[in-house]
Amino acid sequence: MNLRSPLLLTAIYTLSATFANAANKWEEMDYGRFLSATYLNAEGKSTLDGKGSVTNKGIAIKLGKAEGQDAEGTLLFDTELLRMAGGWTGGWIKLKGVTFDGGHGPSPSPKEGVDMVFQTNPGPGWSKGTDFADPRKLPTGPGAAKVPFGPLPKEWAKYKGLYLSGDNVVLAYTVGGAMVMEMPAIETAGDAKLLSRTFNVVAPGAPSNLLIADGVEGTIATAEGDHAIVSDDAKNPDARLVIGVIGAPAGAKFVADGSRVLLQLPAFAAGQQFKVVFAKGPQADAGKLASAIKGASKPVDLKQFTKGGAPHWPEVAKTTGSLGTDDKGAYVVDTLTVPFDNAYKSWFRIAGLDFFKDGRMAVSTWSGDVWIVSGVDAKLENLQWKRYASGLFQALGLKIVDDQIYVLGRDQITRLHDLNGDGEADLYENFNNDVQVTPGFHEFTFDLETDPEGNFYFTKGGPVNPGGRGWGPLSDHNGCVFKVSKDGQKFEVFAAGIRAPNGMGVGPNGEITLGDNQGTWVPVDYIHYAKKGEFVEVPDLSHIDPPPTSHAPHLCWIPYDWDNSCGAHIWEMSDKWGPLKGQLLYLSYGKSSLFEVLQERVGDLMQGAVVKFPLKFDTGTMRARFSPIDGQLYVAGLKGWQTNGAKDAAVQRVRYTGKPVCMQNAIHITDKGIHVGFTSPLDPAAAGDKENYALQVSNYRWTSDYGSAEYKPSDPMQKGRDDLTITGVKVSDDKKSVLIEVEGLMPVDQYRLKMNIKSADGSEVPADVGGTINVVATESKPGETYSALR
Repeated sequence: MNLRSPLLLTAIYTLSATFANAANKWEEMDYGRFLSATYLNAEGKSTLDGKGSVTNKGIAIKLGKAEGQDAEGTLLFDTELLRMAGGWTGGWIKLKGVTFDGGHGPSPSPKEGVDMVFQTNPGPGWSKGTDFADPRKLPTGPGAAKVPFGPLPKEWAKYKGLYLSGDNVVLAYTVGGAMVMEMPAIETAGDAKLLSRTFNVVAPGAPSNLLIADGVEGTIATAEGDHAIVSDDAKNPDARLVIGVIGAPAGAKFVADGSRVLLQLPAFAAGQQFKVVFAKGPQADAGKLASAIKGASKPVDLKQFTKGGAPHWPEVAKTTGSLGTDDKGAYVVDTLTVPFDNAYKSWFRIAGLDFFKDGRMAVSTWSGDVWIVSGVDAKLENLQWKRYASGLFQALGLKIVDDQIYVLGRDQITRLHDLNGDGEADLYENFNNDVQVTPGFHEFTFDLETDPEGNFYFTKGGPVNPGGRGWGPLSDHNGCVFKVSKDGQKFEVFAAGIRAPNGMGVGPNGEITLGDNQGTWVPVDYIHYAKKGEFVEVPDLSHIDPPPTSHAPHLCWIPYDWDNSCGAHIWEMSDKWGPLKGQLLYLSYGKSSLFEVLQERVGDLMQGAVVKFPLKFDTGTMRARFSPIDGQLYVAGLKGWQTNGAKDAAVQRVRYTGKPVCMQNAIHITDKGIHVGFTSPLDPAAAGDKENYALQVSNYRWTSDYGSAEYKPSDPMQKGRDDLTITGVKVSDDKKSVLIEVEGLMPVDQYRLKMNIKSADGSEVPADVGGTINVVATESKPGETYSALR
């Protein structure tokens, strides 16, 4: 169905100073007319308890007059179950949880003091035939939750997306073969506040029943034709909920089933328009409420709201960037000044970025925004930031394909459309929402990448417990890498067994690389080449019974003091960024750093090392892209959990100055020693002196403990590192590689190679190389020197 038309992380997750000094930024922010999140009910219970207005993938929609975080009323829609989870008057939501106040456990819920008008318990919002039994399978394996997760089967019902037009939010979904649009609203009739759900049938389908309301245990519901009455719980026995329907199709009627109210509907016919209205008040006013419902406005044609509306975010924020001042280095860091002080008090914590073909940039934020940045030129003097979308569920990944923005939220990949060309998204299309979500605060979804065939990839962590050790109840998707087809229709688990994978990469030939953060079963961060169907690292998240007793070898482990929390990977494929084309780059969120990755393949095994660029960044680096215009590397990130970054957010450009680059660019481990290649010639005197090198090795313990100390290979029970003896150094004829001769090299988890050398022109060379030896190759020609090692 075409929605364009009406027919349609880490180390211990420590609370950082970000929140302590935020001055309630999460409460000051204008989130727009809706906010997608996991929601608790008014009693603070989650979907694991299975009662009331709880939803793992919910959209809380503001109704009526809305200023800041206030609203006359709210309806909460469950995009997985196609149910209206609840409705209330007197406010919007309480912003709690890791994205907002940093809390490790709670999620948003109805604002304190609101009047809860109705709720429904988790389960299908529409029946299949007359069947409301939840068809979703329970998760399996050790630690699995006892409730189902994920969306209903698409043949039952499927959320398609939402339209935003002025103050109106229109939901689009299918029920069986029928295409339905629905708009929540609030209005006043006399003294009564009325919540309503207006329905338009766009395409016909088989009969279905609509879940209207669920009462708590002991509640009594009665129904008669076009209205129903539900008594409140024992806490407020005088309250009555009156429900009516306006413009009901012929044959439609309310049915009471214990404490549950359903609306039985005949076969859907295109063009049908009807409206369900809710009013709540004292028992004595039940008659007045029924009269008020009959006086409610008639259902309207929702097509008028599917073409875009007036802009919501007309004010463009303007900033001036700054250029790096280092006049010696081959690479300098320029800064694109982020508009922290903006008209909408949007809390900038940037977690995704990409470029349009014309060089404009789009960024997404942890708080759920997308902004488009213009003026990204050489001088950065006139940057213009335009808010494009809001209300997304932790937008931790963004990809632009054919100039169309795709955003990864915890709930789905959303494809954004600007229907009327005003620079704002009017259609938030559900491109794919098959991923399962639990209430666990830490199970973020990360990054968004595409392969050469156009398939999408992203990762999802485990539901780490507060404090960082162990897990909450598991779904079948925790700790996995996912592949989504180019058209969004096919979803599959690509690999499993990752803990908190804040970042991945897809290479020019479809290579899939992963990173992970130290924690349970993860000794330190690592870089891994993933294979389809592979178990990677964490047995608890393998989705294999019994759990694996060994893990796949990694390209390399990364010393903890170099990187304690990973970011994304990106291949350097630009012709304008110096001599590193073809190299893999790695971002450290925890240490706000950029690394080059040295790789070699020995048989079927990959191994390699990392080298840090001598650059400083303003915040934890999360994502990076090369601009299609200037060919430079743009890095974005945030400060939201443990990092040495200072700012809430930053976008910075790593610009090649044209000066000589002398960095390690290749590694090769053999029984002769360690061959290291460089991008330009070395000073042969310094490079050939064995006293300018030092080599240490260590191993880690792979256990369910949080991380691992380093242990000596010579004595696995003793903490520390072994020093290896360097017997000599040979410099190649072209002076662009060295063989560091070491006898008895063996596979080790970690080696640290220190170099005190310089280039032929006297410029500095990075001093530290840290990597992993999975296999030691035998040199086929003893004494051979190496000048090209890639």
